[in-house]
Amino acid sequence: MGDLATLLLLLLLPGLAGAWLVLSRARDRAVQEARWRCQQHGLQLLDETVGLSGVRLRRFHERRVLERRYSFEVSIDGDDREAGHLWMVGNMLTALILPT
Repeated sequence: MGDLATLLLLLLLPGLAGAWLVLSRARDRAVQEARWRCQQHGLQLLDETVGLSGVRLRRFHERRVLERRYSFEVSIDGDDREAGHLWMVGNMLTALILPT
């Protein structure tokens, strides 16, 4: 029984490491997208980071996919902090909310 548990653990660990790498790359892509969109709209991306704030199942191009929501903070004039959100499927931006 101990050998089976060890085997399952050895199979599970690479899967977890792979999932972490995929999510890390997706987060890096979300940071790039947030930075580019903020520059495009004249906003400052604060802390140069985004955080995963939700995942939902959604129909996209006739398929069900996982859509990730990232939250971040922006500044309009340098003295304020406003929330921004973006949604991504894979490496593609599907929605964006920025303060006005």
